[in-house]
Parts: sequence; C-alpha cells; structure tokens
Amino acid sequence: MPSSRWRRRARALWQGITGISIRYKLLGMVLATILLLGLAVTFQVRAELARDLRQSLEERGIAITRDLAEDATNLILTQNIFGLNQELRTTLETNPDVRYVFVLNPQGQPLAHSFPNRLPSDLLAVNVLPSGQPWQVQILDSDEGLITDVAAPIFEGKLGVVRLGLSHRRLEATVAEATRRLLLTTLVALGLGAVAVLLLTRVLTRPIFDLVAAARAVGHGDLSRRPPVRMTDEVGELTAAFNAMTQDLARFRDELLRQNRQLAALNDVARAISGARNLSEVLDAALQSALTALGCPAGWVVLQQEEAGKPVLIAAQGLSDPFLRREVSDSVEPCRCVDVLHAEGDWQQPILRAECPRLRRALAEREAEARFDRHLSVPLVSHNRPLGVLNLALTAEQPFPSEQVELAGAIGRQVGVAVDAERQRRRLVDELARREALRGQLLERIMAAQEEERRRIARELHDEAGQALTSLMVGLRLLERETDSPETLLRRLTDLKQTTDRVLENLHRLAMDLRPASLDHVGLVAALRQYVDAYSRQHHLTVQFEAVGLEGERLPPEVETALYRIVQEALTNV
Repeated sequence: MPSSRWRRRARALWQGITGISIRYKLLGMVLATILLLGLAVTFQVRAELARDLRQSLEERGIAITRDLAEDATNLILTQNIFGLNQELRTTLETNPDVRYVFVLNPQGQPLAHSFPNRLPSDLLAVNVLPSGQPWQVQILDSDEGLITDVAAPIFEGKLGVVRLGLSHRRLEATVAEATRRLLLTTLVALGLGAVAVLLLTRVLTRPIFDLVAAARAVGHGDLSRRPPVRMTDEVGELTAAFNAMTQDLARFRDELLRQNRQLAALNDVARAISGARNLSEVLDAALQSALTALGCPAGWVVLQQEEAGKPVLIAAQGLSDPFLRREVSDSVEPCRCVDVLHAEGDWQQPILRAECPRLRRALAEREAEARFDRHLSVPLVSHNRPLGVLNLALTAEQPFPSEQVELAGAIGRQVGVAVDAERQRRRLVDELARREALRGQLLERIMAAQEEERRRIARELHDEAGQALTSLMVGLRLLERETDSPETLLRRLTDLKQTTDRVLENLHRLAMDLRPASLDHVGLVAALRQYVDAYSRQHHLTVQFEAVGLEGERLPPEVETALYRIVQEALTNV
C-alpha cells in the first residue's frame, strides 16, 4: 500500500510537471541552470578565498611572530621587560588581526602579555612548541570565533617562546562579503536570464502556440485555419506540414461531402423508384427525384420503345399542357437528344444543349417554357447501352456546375438500370402468365385424359369383371341346388374356375394398364414386351415390337413412364 501511494503521488507530480506550459518549462530549466552554476561558482570561490585568506593570515602571523621573537631576544637578554611589553603593545596596535600576544620563558612561565588582566591559563596548555621546530600553527575555537595561534621560539627556544593569536573575523567578513557579491551577481544573472528566456521563448514558442491553436480549431472542424510559417527550422517545417495536412483534409472533407450529397440524392432516387409498380411510375418518380436533387424546375424523359420503334416522350414534370400536346406529336421535329439512342455521338456522358427544337418552338409560341434557354441531356444507360434520355430544363440565370453534371450522370445510370429492370420484370411477368396459361391447358388435357382412362377402366370393370362376378354368383347358387349329382357339380365347379380365371386375368390386365410392376423391376423394354403380348392376345391382333439399343439400359423413371404411356396410348387408338 505505501509503495502504491508513493507511485500515485509520483505519477501525479509527473503529470503536473509535464502539464506546465513549454515556455515556463524552458524558463525553469534555464533559471535552474543559472542558479546551479551561480551557487557552484559561489561555493567554489568562497572555499578557495577562505583557504587563501587563511593561508595568508597564517603566513602573516608566522612572519609577525618570528619578527617579534627576534626583537624580543635583545630585550630578554637585557632584561628589559618594559620594552618587551611595549613591543607587544606596538605589535597589537599595528596589526588589527592580532587579538593577543605573549612571551613565555623556557619554563613556560609568562614574561609579558597583551591581556588587560591575567593570561588565561588554558592558552598555556595548547599549541606547545616542540623543541627544535622553527614555528607551529594551531587554529583555536574561542568565544570570539576562530583564532590562528602561532608559536615561535626565541633564540632557538633558549630564551622562551612567543605566542601570537590572529582573529578570523576580518577573514570571515571578507569571505562573507565576497559571497554576498557572488550571490547578488547570481541573482542579477537570474533576472537577466529570465528576461532573456521569456523573450526568447516567446519568439520560439509563438509558432508552437499558433500551431496548437490551429490544431484545436481543426479538431473542432475549422479546416480553414492556417498558422503562419515564421521560421525555417524544424518548427517551421512542422507548421508547413500541418498546413499541407489541413489543406488535404479540407479537400478530402469537401470530396466526402460531395460524395455524401450524391449518395443522398441517389438514395432518394432509389427510394422513390422502389415504390413504383410499373414503368410509368418508375419514370415519374425518377424524374421528380432528379429535379428535386438537382434543383431544376422542369424536365422530361424520352424512351426508346422495346420494339425498336420511334423514341417517345413518356414522362414530364413542370411543363405546360400545350407544350406536351405538341411535343408528343409525330409531326414535330424531335430533339437532338434522341441521337444518343442510335449511338450517334457521345452517349456515355451528359451533354448541355443550347440548341433544341423543342425550346425554339416554345420561344416562338411564347409559352411558359420560353424561360428555358438550354437543357441537360442525361443518357439512361444499362449494360453499356442507351435506353432513353433524361432532359433537365435550365434557365439563363441558373448555374449548373460540373459537380451537378456528374450527379446527373449518376442519376441517369441509376434510372437506366431501374428502367431495364422494370422492363425485364414486365417480360418475366408476361412470360410467367404465358407459361401459366400453357400449364392450365396442359392440366386440362391431363385431367381429360385421366377422366377418359377412368371411364375406360370403369367400363371394363362393369362389362367384364362385373358380368364375370355375376355369372360366378349365379353358378354358386346353382351349385347349392345340385349337390346330389356329383357329375353336374364337377361340371359347375369347372365353369366357375374358368370364370374366376377370366376375372383375375382382366384385373391383372387393368393393373398392368394403370402401372405395370415390371416397369419398376425389369425395365422399359421388358414391360413394353409384356404389354404388347397381352394386348395381342386380348384383341387377337398381330403387334410387332422391337427395341434397338435399349437392351440392358435403364432410363430415368419419368422417361420410362412417359415412353410406356405413349406406346400404351398408341395401341389404344388402334
């Protein structure tokens, strides 16, 4: 849990840092660099200055102490203690850094000192000069601060030792003053650096901010924003690439909008056509939708008849009745637009026609159509062949750009496919009706044949099987009466047996006529041969049957059945 909390805090801190403006990021980095350099230089200079000043103070203390030791030699030898004290006082007055000075005899007892009262005893225990050493320096920490204590022997230590204490106050004051000046210089550099960075980042980030503003505008759909290219560096190249990208996006958007408008118009035309129930309704709906989609006030459709007859004006919208009555007549000169139906000229693309006999006649008759000075002829094409022409009337003040011409061509192709589909549907409907009528006729003939077959079977059952069964019943009754005469009984039984055989034979023949079992088991040839033999015996006719190339071959069941019925019907008609 603690590690997860620290990760969340670190992530939040990083997001906060990365969310700062780039201008202030640059400012912060430059100021931090200047501050770090200034502090590093300040601490380095402070350390080196303090070391040099300490070394200088130490060298100066050694020099003063040794000079004082030389001067004290004669004074001690002459036992001039007053002069020795005077020398110590003079040294103290002429050197402001000297805080104290005293002289010890060889036994370590003070001979003279600069203290106003008595010599502190703790000084006697520190910085003890070893024998034979020319001097010794030790830094002491006192109530007044650091003190450099210098000890030097008098006459090689035979007459005693001179001790001198130098205060570090002036040294520390000098170091502190130098540090303040360096820090002030660093602050001034920070201020100047901040101003310079702000000015520089304003120059550098202005193209970036312009680019960000343009990107936001593009994100909200404003593709007209073009940030100026202020520099030729990487930012300038990025700005130029962004402008090229937005220009391409604007072009693609316009193209998509144009395609969407075309698709919407084509969808409206398709929706209108889909509700039509015949060719006339298809053309009326298509013409009305095309006029609405293209913003045209009027139009008409010329369609080539399926029988390769003369093209006729079959649909119109926005035209007056006198104009239509005249233009549908065969006596007037047709429009040049019908040339495309004979593959004369370019019939693949719409053509804007200013010379039109129909419009000239309307102008001469001063009809309402005189306001049209041109019309667009749009071929109705399906399967790479023209079926008709969709004409859109235009006024003089009505512009018709190439985009609308392209849309009109797409509508023409769609309407052409719809017209072709409707014609094919009509042909299929007619063909289905014809086949339905033929099927009805065939059904009637089949039913008539079935009824005829049923009548024949009923007649044969009545004439042959019925009579035979009646005779059998009569014979059985007679047989009941003649039980006393075995000979007569035997003769009667023989007659009944023959009658029963004839009934069975007739029933078997009728079953064979309906559906011979041999046709399913042994095939067409054997079934026909069996039927021909039975027919010959029944009607006492000579029938010759010969099968060529079918021995051992089986045809599809429906073919064998049809051939069997044909032979059966042929023999029945004999």
